[in-house]
Amino acid sequence: MFLIDLLFPKICLGCGFLGDHICFGCQKKIVLINQDICFYCYKGSILGLTHLFCERKNQLDGCLSFFYYNQVLKKILKNIKYRLVKEAFNTLLSFIGQNQTTKKIKLLLKNKKFYLQPIPLTVGKNKERGFNQAEVFTNHLSSLFGLVITDFLIRKKEKPPQAQIKKRKDRALNVAGVFDTKNKKEIKGKNLILVDDVATTGATLKEAARVLKKQGAERVFAITIAKG
Repeated sequence: MFLIDLLFPKICLGCGFLGDHICFGCQKKIVLINQDICFYCYKGSILGLTHLFCERKNQLDGCLSFFYYNQVLKKILKNIKYRLVKEAFNTLLSFIGQNQTTKKIKLLLKNKKFYLQPIPLTVGKNKERGFNQAEVFTNHLSSLFGLVITDFLIRKKEKPPQAQIKKRKDRALNVAGVFDTKNKKEIKGKNLILVDDVATTGATLKEAARVLKKQGAERVFAITIAKG
């Protein structure tokens, strides 16, 4: 390992410092979320649940995230995604421990049986990258909370990345109709947790929740690494 590190030194994806994929200085800049909000009105909400007065047909029932999507974390996640550094992603996930968000997720899971559903990539994009960050994060959550992973969602269309689209309305249009489902009969009555790396406008998660609710899912929540 020493020879490998010498020939191919790890470079911090946040600042370029040699030594690790996420240096100690950048680790200190990754900030845990201290207030959860409703996914629709952005006002404070216990456990990130959607407010009763914000509810709409086939909506997401709530969302919890671990970190704020600040500039440092944005740069790290972008570099992981486009430089295909899976090891760095595992380093980031190692920062998720017994914090307040973990405790909130345990409260959410207390009274109902939930299944984890990662946000999928298209088959072509998955082959191109070699891994799906949402799936890696889902595996981590499965180990952490002892939850079963499902495979109900299919991403049937390749669209421009959401990060390239600035307007909220355009982001919603960009993901409209990109998801389909399989094993449809198994979805009915289930409580599902969508898993993704980042939620900014939330368009992707909302569209995925809409498709799953139309197939009869009882509750659809979301967990992300970061929220902007």
